[in-house]
Amino acid sequence: MKLHDPASEQLLAHITAGMAGTGELTGTCSGTFRCSDPECGRAVLISGDWSYDVDVDTLTNGTRWTDFIRVRYVSPALPIFTPPAKTPEKVTAAIHAASELLWINPNAAANQLRQAIEELLTSKRVRRTEITRKKKRRRLSAHDRIELYRAADPANADIADTLEAVKWIGNSGSHEATLTIAEVLEGAELLEHALKELYDPTGSLRRARIKQINKGKGIPRTKQK
Repeated sequence: MKLHDPASEQLLAHITAGMAGTGELTGTCSGTFRCSDPECGRAVLISGDWSYDVDVDTLTNGTRWTDFIRVRYVSPALPIFTPPAKTPEKVTAAIHAASELLWINPNAAANQLRQAIEELLTSKRVRRTEITRKKKRRRLSAHDRIELYRAADPANADIADTLEAVKWIGNSGSHEATLTIAEVLEGAELLEHALKELYDPTGSLRRARIKQINKGKGIPRTKQK
């Protein structure tokens, strides 16, 4: 369903009366999309901005009038990714919150990814506060906690680097210009990588198998008696 804004309603009236030619129309829209996967078939409600404008074919340089939609809301939320089954519950909850906010407010979604990092570090028993020289309790920043996690075990270095990158994206959502959806999704992709390294054994098993094959210069064979 499309709802024209007042300016577009006026233009349409002029077009109908023969007082104007085709021009850009704007407004809002809503509707439902259904997953094309036969095993899913889930329907979602979407709403957002709508416009009717000229589209340029980059291959032929031809033009045509067409509809454009900028999604602003999706329900139920489309998951930005599915965390591994063993991911801590509070981390998964923050990721779900990011999914719900992504189309409405990308900055807030990025902040939820940052919150997921905080919850992940808590699950890894990284302390949240410290006692200062003045004997006062100070809350540690996400950056401080990531550095503690990095220092706890050299094997954590790559994961700590990944969490730091997601943290910087989350910081941008708090303190700088508006993030794009694509930028938030990049942060989500990085977080997904870190969680798979921590909670999905598939990757480590694959790396171990690769090393085994390379060491034996081929697939190891069981000696027959």
